[in-house]
Amino acid sequence: MISLAELVRELKHHLTPERVERIESVAAQRTRKICLILEDIRQEHNIGALLRTADILGVQDVHLVSQRYEARLAKAIAKGSTKWISLHRYQERNQNNLELCLKQIQKENYQLVVADPQGDVDLPDFQYQGNKLALLMGSEWDGVSAQARSLAATKIRIPQYGFTQSFNVSVAAALILQQLSQSLRSSDYPWKLEEEERLQLELNWTMERLGASAWPLREKIENEWEAQHKS
Repeated sequence: MISLAELVRELKHHLTPERVERIESVAAQRTRKICLILEDIRQEHNIGALLRTADILGVQDVHLVSQRYEARLAKAIAKGSTKWISLHRYQERNQNNLELCLKQIQKENYQLVVADPQGDVDLPDFQYQGNKLALLMGSEWDGVSAQARSLAATKIRIPQYGFTQSFNVSVAAALILQQLSQSLRSSDYPWKLEEEERLQLELNWTMERLGASAWPLREKIENEWEAQHKS
């Protein structure tokens, strides 16, 4: 069977050098040391803006949890970012979808971080310590649920100096993710993807760029490789 590296290399021959360079440079900056959890975000333009922020800041995984509200994506706001990030949905009826999500991130060794006006860490003081972090942002009206807050390892407070009580959720997430990302990337801890993960992303994105021709090309490459390596 053709290796992942060989398959990606052959498929890239069908893209322009500029697109190949873009895919490789973005993949090289992706991380799974931070993920984003969206808990019952109601307004679709906020969801779109949050996904776009995650993509821009190199966060690969976003978990979309719907307990009371049906999550709808605003494609115009997301600017196509759903093509480039890994979106995990928890939207089962009559299920505690937040619990399902939190069990999954716990299994993957993430520590839960929430935004909380009464938090114990001021955002500018946060320093990345090498742990995998899952930032959870709560709904526009109710904020972070009591369930999530009780399980959080870190509660981050964004300093405020005006009369308004809180930031818009997409603005708050952007501020926190920017600080987390900057602290992570300036640290000595390994934060980049493992080679296999990076190659898998490059494959996914290359296939996305190739559009309708992607699968026929892939099958042709795989069949030719099999024919050449028959014993």
